[in-house]
Amino acid sequence: MQTKPKSTLSSRTGLAGCALAVALVLDAALAINGLVPERAALFPNATAFLDTLAADMQPTGIAGFASGIALTLLLLLPMHHVYRTREARLLQERERLAAHNAKLVRQAASDGLLGIANRREFERVLKLEWLRAARERQPLSLLMIDIDYFKRFNDTYGHQAGDTCLREVAKVLRAAAARPGDLVARYGGEEMALLMPHTGMEGALRMAERIHTMLEDRALPFSASPVAEHVTVSIGVSSMLPVRHANRSVLISQADEGLYAAKEGGRNRTEAVPNLRLIAPEEATPLQSASRA
Repeated sequence: MQTKPKSTLSSRTGLAGCALAVALVLDAALAINGLVPERAALFPNATAFLDTLAADMQPTGIAGFASGIALTLLLLLPMHHVYRTREARLLQERERLAAHNAKLVRQAASDGLLGIANRREFERVLKLEWLRAARERQPLSLLMIDIDYFKRFNDTYGHQAGDTCLREVAKVLRAAAARPGDLVARYGGEEMALLMPHTGMEGALRMAERIHTMLEDRALPFSASPVAEHVTVSIGVSSMLPVRHANRSVLISQADEGLYAAKEGGRNRTEAVPNLRLIAPEEATPLQSASRA
């Protein structure tokens, strides 16, 4: 009976141990990283298997096994570093995309020229604040603000100066509405809106007076204005205690009514519709006037 040389057996045992070590370490690495479920691992009973193998393995096989582990670690460590680097890059890219998306959301909700909320954002916030005010039984006030004789301003100073005038008035409104919950928005053209949650008629009228005073102090030149030597505004005010299922457009229409009355009354003034509750049109009370003439 012929037997294989001992050196050949030792060499093959060493290679087998090395291959087994590589397989075990790779299997463990995949299982640790969640790439292979524990039950689906190649060697689910690796400990018992290794005990049996160690009892039967020759010294050269054990040496080969150890060499295989060392070789596998040398291969896995650079792979682990690459994996962590790619993971960090992916996280950075995710943060960059999130910041970019947030920027796009802000741009979609703001007016490009004035830097305040646009009409769409105003309507979205009005809906939310209307429902919240109805739920909390708190008043909600709205100021509709229009720059007096703005077309004449453009004709006198040009459209670039008109854009500057709009921006300056928007700055005054933002400075006046200092509370976090107040919303300043461009409603259309030279008309702007100021939505004031948790504010009744008295507080809204104080805000309107503050806007007039701040514009007077700002003193934007307007020599062609029939009412003053500086830029002025007319303001319509409405204030309500909203009802959940009522039409919130009533708040806007009543503020528009006040704005129309302010223009008809000579401009550079405030007119208020003092309806604190949502009532039928036929029950509406007469306008209250707050003239600055």
